[in-house]
Amino acid sequence: MFALSCCLWISPTLFIVFSCSMTRTYIRRYKGLGDTDAIDFEASWYVLASSLREIHTKNASKLSFEELYRNAYKLVLRKRGETLYEKVKDFEEAWLAGEVQPRITSVLSANLLMATSGGSTIATANEKRAEGEKLLRSLKDAWEDHNLCMNMTTDVLMYMVRRASYAPEFLSGLYG
Repeated sequence: MFALSCCLWISPTLFIVFSCSMTRTYIRRYKGLGDTDAIDFEASWYVLASSLREIHTKNASKLSFEELYRNAYKLVLRKRGETLYEKVKDFEEAWLAGEVQPRITSVLSANLLMATSGGSTIATANEKRAEGEKLLRSLKDAWEDHNLCMNMTTDVLMYMVRRASYAPEFLSGLYG
């Protein structure tokens, strides 16, 4: 009887064994030595976090979205989707608090704050209007940037939506 066997290495810890005989072909998945789940998560999260930072700083042209999607897909398949969700949520909260909020609050002037709190101010109506327009322009720019970044992030993390049971309100907000 004729039999053939070969291995296909996928990664250092995963390979597929093909066994062929005259009548059947068998494909077995063999997990290699050790559990590298924690190492893989940290490595994948590092890649995703640095890519999210690039997306937010508008340097996304040099990113490979296929690679990013593959990293997110791999984490969700390994049942690390909830951890990934928490990490992305923490990243976005830190970005909004550390980068976006200071940009918006820097636009607020003392005249505008005094006018809204009912205090007396020396500013004329025209100065108040100009300050208000400046604040609204800053808010609009921040909102448009946020929407663009969230759309790109959603493209990277779209597999999470299909498999998610941990944050439906967050994910429905991304796609709703």
